[in-house]
Amino acid sequence: MTIFRNIALVGPYSSGKTTLFENLLYITKATTRKGSVSEGNTVGDAAGEARDRQMSTEVTAASVNHGGLSFTFLDCPGSVEFLQETLNALVGVDAAVVVCEPDPARLLTLAPLFQSLDAWQIPHLVFINKMDRATAAFGDLLATLKQVSSRPLVLHQYPIGQNETLQGFIDLVSEAAFHYHPDAPADPIPLPPALQAQEKAARTEMLETLADFDDHLLEELLEDIEPPQAELVQDFKAELEADLIVPVFLGVAEAGFGVRPLLEALVREAPEASAMATLRGCIDQSGSEQPLVAQVLKNYFSAQGGKLSLVRVWQGILTDGMVLNQVRVGGIYRLLGQQQQSLRQAEAGRL
Repeated sequence: MTIFRNIALVGPYSSGKTTLFENLLYITKATTRKGSVSEGNTVGDAAGEARDRQMSTEVTAASVNHGGLSFTFLDCPGSVEFLQETLNALVGVDAAVVVCEPDPARLLTLAPLFQSLDAWQIPHLVFINKMDRATAAFGDLLATLKQVSSRPLVLHQYPIGQNETLQGFIDLVSEAAFHYHPDAPADPIPLPPALQAQEKAARTEMLETLADFDDHLLEELLEDIEPPQAELVQDFKAELEADLIVPVFLGVAEAGFGVRPLLEALVREAPEASAMATLRGCIDQSGSEQPLVAQVLKNYFSAQGGKLSLVRVWQGILTDGMVLNQVRVGGIYRLLGQQQQSLRQAEAGRL
């Protein structure tokens, strides 16, 4: 049985969502090269208007296989002109990654987006992009983010360096340090002695926040018992799925820094499609006896292909040739931007 996870990439204009999107497709081997917004060769922003503006003007969907799961990523516009486009798509996803820049002034503009995510009870993470261009201390960035989030922020990583000195990150779950390499996995390195105090303080805050929602973890902390890493991962997964916390990651998408750890966290901790279906009141089972519940999130129109609808299947199975509301389904496809892979059917959880 295929396990689906549908993730929206959201955030302000120019925060780097499409660049992150391209990296995710490249790392999962859905593409053989990373597209560039400036060069106009991205899978996202493929429409003529988007190319001309060098910005997202509509939602782009791409489905990939990674870690034994089927992911569909939605690259959503960030400009206020196309806000409704993003809001329409959000109601059909299982989680969102809020991509933002390390600028306190711009972070404050995230408030309406966080409010929309909270209103729809959509679990969300934060990816602080462009950390090589940070204009404020990391602690100040977190303090600003806390002002716009009604859910507690939980650091998953701590940076090693900042601005042009950014070198890598410390994983606060494993307490392992890593050195970045452009477009390649990070290498493990010894924990920098100069950051041991900051790492300890950040990890303690992480544990205490997780323990607010886990009595067993709280007991371990009170008894000075070091919790197993597997328990912390499970806490992140359970509390993110329940929309109780907002995990925070960091990196530089343009260089590929931090993208792989973010992707692996989505594999381990992001909610499965069945969790959101249950929240929305659907019985997420794929047996043929289950009545079909499907939701159109967006319609695409092209001179060559005609009308194509982006659909979330909440329950049952959507099959080619079915008649829905007196309209016959004339093809089912798995999307990779403007590329289409034909499918016989779309089961519950697929987007």
